[in-house]
Amino acid sequence: MADLDLDLATLAKTGPGPYHVQVELPTEWIASVLAHTDAEAAGAGSVDVEVTAIGGGSSVLVRGKLEVEFAVPCARCLEPAKVDTRTPDGLCVHFVRGVGDAMEDEEGREMTEEEAESPDQRAFLGTKLDLRPLVEEQILVAYPIRALCARGESCRGLCMHCGANLNEQGAIPGPCSNCGADDAQVPVVAAPADAGEDDAPTLASDSPWQTALRGLQISGDGEASGGASRPSKKKKPSN
Repeated sequence: MADLDLDLATLAKTGPGPYHVQVELPTEWIASVLAHTDAEAAGAGSVDVEVTAIGGGSSVLVRGKLEVEFAVPCARCLEPAKVDTRTPDGLCVHFVRGVGDAMEDEEGREMTEEEAESPDQRAFLGTKLDLRPLVEEQILVAYPIRALCARGESCRGLCMHCGANLNEQGAIPGPCSNCGADDAQVPVVAAPADAGEDDAPTLASDSPWQTALRGLQISGDGEASGGASRPSKKKKPSN
């Protein structure tokens, strides 16, 4: 991945720019970036960016796109779910020279080091511009909070009693053909279209344990409400 470690002085000798940088990302390297997750690299990727020196090289604008293929377990059935890392806006990062030195924004205001390292503005030293940390970060950011397999919302998931894959079974709806449970499918959370921030999602169906949990609401003083009361200690009879 040395091709992502740019030498700006060498690039400047080739002409005024902007400079086009295209690098292939090997499957093994992508897998190493995702090593601490449950994602699996599905093939090689690529980085295609345009590097533009600004202000005589005091800052550098990097714009372009990153394409990486990997898959994560489906949130319902655990089968591989493909993740699309391509974003409409692509990459656009402004690198400013000089960590620790006084740096100014577009209005001439001196920036702190934290401000210089904002998501769309970063710092670098000397004539080296290493894009590897940026690419690694973008790959990890693409990891979704929730992903579904190719079936999408029609995925039935796993039986909540025996773990059998309900997508491989017969009629929908119907009992689990492996354990015979009628309530095999995990209730799907469906949020109302007009729900506000304080509106809680509703469940398609409630199991007995979910109903029981909602009845056990603990009050601020530690006493149970909703029909459940704390048993009191019996006093010993006096002589």
